[in-house]
Amino acid sequence: MSSLDADKHTIRSDNPRRRRHSLRWQIMSIAVIGTLGFFAFLAIMLAESKDRADLLKNIRDVRYPTQEKLLAAHHSLEFIDSNIEHAIATSNANLLDHTMTLASEFRANLHSAMELEMARVGDLRNILSSFDEYYQHSHLLAQTAISNNRISISAPQEKQKAANMYNNVIEALGALKNEQTEVLVSSVDTATLRASESLRVGVTTGILTALLLFLIGVFTARSILQRINNMVRSLRQIAIGDGDMAVRIPLTGSDEMTELAYWFNTFIEKLQRVTTESTAEIKRLAYTDTLTNLPNRRMFLHCLDNEINHINNAANNKSLAVMFLDLDNFKPINDQLGHDAGDELLRVISMRLLDCVRTTDTVANEQIEVLLEHKPGDSVVARLAGDEFMLVISNLDNNRQAETIAQRIREATMQPVSINGTECSVGVSIGICMYPEFADSADALISRADTAMYDAKHSGKNRFRFYDTRLRETSDLKSKLSTAIKAAIANDELCLLYQPIFHLKSGQLVSAEALLRWKSEELGAFTPAEFISIAEANGTICDIDDWVMSSVIDQFADWEQRNIAPIEISLNFSALQASRRGLAEAMAGIAGDKQHLLKQVEIEITETSAIENISVVEENILELKQRGIKIAMDDFGAGHSSLTLLTRCPIDTLKIDKEVTRQIETDARSRVIVDSLIDLAASLDVAVCAEGIESEAQVQVLTNMHCKLGQGYYFSEPLSAAQLTTLMEVQSRRIDKAA
Repeated sequence: MSSLDADKHTIRSDNPRRRRHSLRWQIMSIAVIGTLGFFAFLAIMLAESKDRADLLKNIRDVRYPTQEKLLAAHHSLEFIDSNIEHAIATSNANLLDHTMTLASEFRANLHSAMELEMARVGDLRNILSSFDEYYQHSHLLAQTAISNNRISISAPQEKQKAANMYNNVIEALGALKNEQTEVLVSSVDTATLRASESLRVGVTTGILTALLLFLIGVFTARSILQRINNMVRSLRQIAIGDGDMAVRIPLTGSDEMTELAYWFNTFIEKLQRVTTESTAEIKRLAYTDTLTNLPNRRMFLHCLDNEINHINNAANNKSLAVMFLDLDNFKPINDQLGHDAGDELLRVISMRLLDCVRTTDTVANEQIEVLLEHKPGDSVVARLAGDEFMLVISNLDNNRQAETIAQRIREATMQPVSINGTECSVGVSIGICMYPEFADSADALISRADTAMYDAKHSGKNRFRFYDTRLRETSDLKSKLSTAIKAAIANDELCLLYQPIFHLKSGQLVSAEALLRWKSEELGAFTPAEFISIAEANGTICDIDDWVMSSVIDQFADWEQRNIAPIEISLNFSALQASRRGLAEAMAGIAGDKQHLLKQVEIEITETSAIENISVVEENILELKQRGIKIAMDDFGAGHSSLTLLTRCPIDTLKIDKEVTRQIETDARSRVIVDSLIDLAASLDVAVCAEGIESEAQVQVLTNMHCKLGQGYYFSEPLSAAQLTTLMEVQSRRIDKAA
């Protein structure tokens, strides 16, 4: 019997359910004592609260109102005496009549006090009787004096008698008021004292209860924590030691903690077995690509660092090459045949790459431990993601050897692959960077090989390129341009030129196309072809397009202020701007209070930008049209044929690309294509403008094809805003003169 089985048998044989009550009752005792203490505290507080409530009720309902009534009676008495004296002195009967109202208030206040303070009814009645005598005597005296309009011989004696009677009443009332004040103060002091005693009793009860709970809690916690600490020590030994899961928690005690320790030991035993079985699989998933079983990016970087250290430590002047591979035309196959077919193609290409390397490769060793102990000098083939692969070729004597391997890879990749009965073929663009000639670190090698690969793609795909001084300079320039273009607007380095657009038959100026130019103080002047793609990559292109729109609106406003009849201005939008959600609203925001000028704007969208996100572009076009902005399809015929967009969106103008225009003079096929495009546009009620016109012969051919608009150096080179304004004024005067 194993130790775990023995422990389990011990727990079961000793009736663990009965022993499990020990912890429960200890915890329950804490709850019971806490509850009893709470109820005791609550009973004491309720009793004290009732006494305080009765006392406060007496103060509120008896003491304070009585004091208030006596004080009001005192004031009324003083007003009565004062009014009687003034009535006698001024013979004012109205004042004497007013004392009757005050006397009624005095009596009412004393009667209210009698109802509140039954114990002093006798005193209050005596005061009331004395007041009646005083008031009758004083009122009669004042009335006599007012009626006779003089003071009788006995008046002084009567006045003295009245004063004595008043003093008796005021003294008796004052004495009673002072006595009630002392009673009120005494009641408040008593209530305060009882509140303090109640608080003291409550605090004492709470402290005693908390102390008792603390003692029981310490005892219980000590019992529980002792076993928990045993578990923690065992876990710490597993975690910070060598990972040995053979450690077990000692089974001590006879309660629930003992059973918990037993099941924890059981869990660790099973976890140890599962961990041992899955460690190899975990490492494989961490360092290899699950689709091709090639090393992944993490493993590739590990191997590359090893190879760099090997080259640095060797004394034979060897070099290594990092190759960045990206399959050409893989996406159409993946989209058309499905992801399963694409995965199979990637597996086939992976095997071909392994066959192309000139020495044993790391992937031939299926044990991950062997991979991690990469042998210097072995070639490495890795898959990064998607259709991207990377290779390390070490111990090279010259670049020619890397070129030979790259050519071998290109030829092997181009061989057709049969997938589910369908023959597929792809190409590969390869970027190569040599160490230590053109990079001094693993990151630099990968980045520069990536740069060389993109140069291979841009040069026509299915070829290889070495990273060299030219690419370094190009890369450095792009980096500088990317930084500088971000500040071009703020530094006022952008400007617009305008390419006039003429009616081919009449030669009349119809509109103009706004052409963006950038002149950097540090780097010089650039055309859009040189910096637009960089602005798209770093996210500044939409800001630049907004600046162009704002500048065109400002130019319209200038013509409007100078009473110059404006012409339409077309401006080019990038693919990102054309597919920007809420584009129409953004353009309206730029126009501000000049919304009427938007009718003079025509936005040119390239075929490529429309195809990439046609649903959003279509929505933007419809919203722009609602605001009066015209839409032109730019560079038509240079890329994809956007017949879908022509049929789905209300395009106003079709602009034939200059490369197509250039060939119509000598190429019959080009003339047929352009003629068909013009007929198609006429059927859709879309105007046609030919770009890049450079000769009279081209004008004649286009005119014969019924193309109405054209632009190019034959008519005019791009003009500044001032030059365009002058041209508009000259044409306006010529038209006025002809009229």
